[in-house]
Amino acid sequence: MISVKDALKIVLSHTPPPVVETLVLEKIVGRILSEEVVSDIAMPPFDRSAMDGFAIRGICDEYELMDEIPAGAQPQPILKNGVAAPIMTGAPVPEGADRVVMVEETNVTDGKLTIEKMPENGANICRKAEDISKGQTVLKTGTLITPSEIGIAAMAGRETLPVYRRPLVTVLTTGSEVISPVHIPPPGQVRNANGVLISSFLRQAGFSPVKVFHSADDPASLRNAAAQALSVSDILVTAGGVSMGTHDYVPSVLEDLGFEFHFRTVAQKPGKPLSFSTNPENGKMMFGLPGNPVSVLVSLEMYVLACLRLYSGHDRYQRRVLTGKITGPLKKKQGRLNFFRTVAQQTDDGWILETPPTSGSGDLMSTRGTNSIAWLPPESTGATEGTAVPFTLMSWAGGESCWG
Repeated sequence: MISVKDALKIVLSHTPPPVVETLVLEKIVGRILSEEVVSDIAMPPFDRSAMDGFAIRGICDEYELMDEIPAGAQPQPILKNGVAAPIMTGAPVPEGADRVVMVEETNVTDGKLTIEKMPENGANICRKAEDISKGQTVLKTGTLITPSEIGIAAMAGRETLPVYRRPLVTVLTTGSEVISPVHIPPPGQVRNANGVLISSFLRQAGFSPVKVFHSADDPASLRNAAAQALSVSDILVTAGGVSMGTHDYVPSVLEDLGFEFHFRTVAQKPGKPLSFSTNPENGKMMFGLPGNPVSVLVSLEMYVLACLRLYSGHDRYQRRVLTGKITGPLKKKQGRLNFFRTVAQQTDDGWILETPPTSGSGDLMSTRGTNSIAWLPPESTGATEGTAVPFTLMSWAGGESCWG
């Protein structure tokens, strides 16, 4: 049995480097950029009007009007002193204009323009290269792509971008006692919550699984399901069948498929029977999660997601550790690091952690409303109310702020 720190270190050290693929802009939101983007033009590419109004030159009592300049118009003749050009938002400002006056601050009578409130010199004109100069780096390598970055890339003249590929993930739940959620379980059977739990967790984190499989506790069936799952994925996440029971066949089946186990138990609670293995021939990876739903959630948050982020090119894949004061006592035995689901709230005095009651690692109801995971080290025997303890926000609650 190894420590939490060593287990995570092993997972990250066996995570392959990210692979680059080039995709159209519409398909790269949430991806990580693999090279910098340089703008091929200045932005704006010309002096343009920031609003509907009149481009003028000089300060006069009244102005003669010339033809309107719509957005998309070609460059206009030099604007003379005492002449105003009606202009639309985004239209090119004629050479010689020193400001644009808002429509609301003008009057037009008998073809003459008068100004009620004269704006400052340069007002309402977006100057050429004011935002971006030609040849400027607009997006850096390692940038997380959001809709804003996609728009910037388009402005820089790009239709496609090289990004890091997301690993393909499949899910395999196990157990002869596990049945579909649509059925009422007879005595001795339970509904399959882990399949949708894992797949929805991965989906909200940006790693939608290729497929979710299920197998009974039978070596032949399990081998067939695992082989199918691995044929279409880089990473297999299993739930159940990884302990030391006589019907826990996942480790032996994976070994038959060429996988080597780096650890099979971790000194933690919940989630002690967590395993991790890799296939040296094809580089594929497997996380064997315990069957209890709370253990599944903790393992996904603390191990699987860090691996997926590193695999997909994120430079921030280590958990950001915060400190908060607990509102009630925490009890534990020495020997294993204990994780506690908590409700974190930031106050003027720092983070406060509420610890809801729980009946164990199978008590999924105790996770409702929680947004964080706190922990106490192996040597601890517990903590009293008001004690400051380390914690991290859950990925769905903290977003990118979860990662350091």
